[in-house]
Amino acid sequence: MGLSRQLENPVEKLRKSLVSPKSGFGQNTLEKSFFWNNYISASGENSFTREGFCACEKAFAEHKQNISRLILALAPDNIAILGAGYLNDIPLADLLEAGRTVYLMDWQEQAPKVGVSRLLLRKDQQNNYNCLFCKMSTGAEFCRNFTGEFKSEGVCTAFEPLQDPFVTCKHYEPAVEPKFVKADITGGVAGSFAAKIEKQIKSCKTAKDAFIKAIACTENYHYSPIPIEDDSMDLVTSSMILSQFDFEPYTYFSTLLEQHFTREELIKHESKLIPLMEKLRTRLFTLQAETHVRETHRIVKKDGKARVYLSAELFRSYPGTDNFFLVQDMSIALQTLDKYFYFKFDECLGGKALSKSELGQGVSINQCYCLVPKALTGCK
Repeated sequence: MGLSRQLENPVEKLRKSLVSPKSGFGQNTLEKSFFWNNYISASGENSFTREGFCACEKAFAEHKQNISRLILALAPDNIAILGAGYLNDIPLADLLEAGRTVYLMDWQEQAPKVGVSRLLLRKDQQNNYNCLFCKMSTGAEFCRNFTGEFKSEGVCTAFEPLQDPFVTCKHYEPAVEPKFVKADITGGVAGSFAAKIEKQIKSCKTAKDAFIKAIACTENYHYSPIPIEDDSMDLVTSSMILSQFDFEPYTYFSTLLEQHFTREELIKHESKLIPLMEKLRTRLFTLQAETHVRETHRIVKKDGKARVYLSAELFRSYPGTDNFFLVQDMSIALQTLDKYFYFKFDECLGGKALSKSELGQGVSINQCYCLVPKALTGCK
């Protein structure tokens, strides 16, 4: 799970994104138009801090516990982690036991590799390092530099500690396991929209024209399936991913918008732009939620035993208060889930369907779901 962006009152959020400088990325970050992949990479680099990792680990600790329970209960052979990010919610040691096939999938290519590096080492009671992969009988499948010979009980002779920006092994290099996959987990919606609007916005004379063309860009998209076979996964996780669709790729569009038009123009036409903005946001969210849920349903087994773990932010507090607002369009996401899955609230979730977490300047109320795929036809 990557670093979540801060949510706020949806009406105020709509207004602010029209007039805020560079959508939070800083005045000098984007001097020229650039492409989606560069934008995603830059976003990940901006969140790459020790403090950020610690905050996210604390916020997503309950999701990690839930996934551990599911792994214990299901003993899955094949697992797909969708939107793996920096693995803040992933119990890596549990995940990789017993020769499982694990896919760590994200549209930030390096994020899951960083996540694995960060979780690689532990210390024993004598304060000695233990490497998760060195302790495996098939260590060479997990690290290209694994030597098979040991300095001590917990690390091979290639081990050299690296302290910054987090403690890891300097010589860890990913091998064939786990499987790191760069993919658009929206089934192509995000990538297609970003590529189209990057070209279309260059010919727009006004901000209103840009919004109209952006809305038109959502009408068709190039379907890019997750590179996993149908009905092949015993467990799929998607922690807090639906919540992030409220931000991207809309924030990418708003960044391009501010490159092409002045803040004065955006403010001047604010009353006309906000309805278009709301329409575009909802359209993008709905499409991404639909394709992500459909892809999740496609890859999970329909044997009655396989499960999907999904969590979403339902409510967010107003900054500095104990009052909450409903996260925009989340009702659409729940209706979409209901089309493809049955909901289970059992012991795998530890008896808690709702939980609180703090990240940024507010409190989130999150709901966790254990999902069973419905046996549908014609849903691909």
